[in-house]
Amino acid sequence: MSLRRACETPGGDGAYTHPMKKRILIGVLIVLVVGGVVAGNLKREAGQVVKVQAEKVARRNLTSLVSASGRVQPKREVKVSALHMGKVTRLAVKEGDLVKAGDLLLEIDPTPYRASVAQLRAALEAERARLALSEAEEARSREECDRILALVANGMASDQEKTRAETECSVATARTQAARESVRQAEALLRNAEHVLAQVTVLSEIDGIITRVNVEEGETAIIGTMNNPGTELLRIADLSQMEAEVEVDETDVVDIALGQGAKVTIDSYPDTSFAGVVTEVGNSAILPSSGAQDQSVDFKVVVTLTDSVPSARPGLTAKAEITVAERDSVLAVPIQALTVRRESALREEEEKGKRGKGADAALADDDPEEEDDEEIEGLFVIEGGRARFRPVKTGVSSEKHFEILSGLTGDETVVTGDFKAIREIKQGQKVKVVKKETKDKKKS
Repeated sequence: MSLRRACETPGGDGAYTHPMKKRILIGVLIVLVVGGVVAGNLKREAGQVVKVQAEKVARRNLTSLVSASGRVQPKREVKVSALHMGKVTRLAVKEGDLVKAGDLLLEIDPTPYRASVAQLRAALEAERARLALSEAEEARSREECDRILALVANGMASDQEKTRAETECSVATARTQAARESVRQAEALLRNAEHVLAQVTVLSEIDGIITRVNVEEGETAIIGTMNNPGTELLRIADLSQMEAEVEVDETDVVDIALGQGAKVTIDSYPDTSFAGVVTEVGNSAILPSSGAQDQSVDFKVVVTLTDSVPSARPGLTAKAEITVAERDSVLAVPIQALTVRRESALREEEEKGKRGKGADAALADDDPEEEDDEEIEGLFVIEGGRARFRPVKTGVSSEKHFEILSGLTGDETVVTGDFKAIREIKQGQKVKVVKKETKDKKKS
């Protein structure tokens, strides 16, 4: 066999094909197959049109609200507790009664306290008598001292007599001073006893209504100690001015400040809202009753109602909507238009569009674990029938719209729904704007 025939291989028709030519044919075939697949992907991708809802960017007046629930309480409420132990001998009011400041509410048995006053009054009189005796003794000692001093001046009395007379006068003066202080002490004890006696007759401190009565005639009122509270006899509330005590979540309380306006809705008056103003913002969190440390916490916020509440009662359930910010004629988009995209995903989708590769090939290089792979807040605007992601910076939000601080000029049309479309839409993908279906159409 010649050298030429030894280097050849038999072909299908009895001829011989060079190995290099065979490799070239196989390579061309692979290129044609891959190209067909890529072309098919591109054609299929180009034909994918996502149906979306859209809205023109417009200027709106936005009001940002913080909602919280709580209860209505009177601005001024007095809880009457027992200051001194004793049996309730007289109860002059009942729940629902209107009272004025100074009206009699109840009386605790005054007998032992009256006896104490009488005893201390007698002790005061005895101390006053002792004071009078001491003052008389002091006067006599002074006269005797003056007489001795005169005799000493005429040489008729000795220095010893002078010293004795001066000493007796000083002692008498000290006794008088001590008796005078004893009188003051007795007067103070008597005043305290009279004060205690006056306290067993309980009078109203304010004008208001009796909202609670916790005692009956004949029961014993117990005073409080360091660890145990005393008996709350009754409660008086001034219902002319009410306030709503609501609990605000920790994420919202940072936006609330004194003086902000609010609207309060009371469950008993579902068709009426009452104007109010924030008068107190808690600085300490309301600890959860369960004691769990990982739970979100709330803060107490007090809204004082500027409107009167007819037939108001303490403890009514209420909801407050506090106005934390207002913006006039600002660029705004629907809340559902906002979405978040990873920077790497946007970059890969953009490069895919430029290279003309299929979606699978483009996303295969997406590495969600990149160190600089940040999430970007933005929305999709419609340009030439395609969705283009536009990063934006937002401001305040109302119930349905976000304020746009930067990223839009106001001439754009943005994709607003549906939620699935916004979540899955890709950079540069073709879109078709459709009207939002009503509930009736969906049911049919």
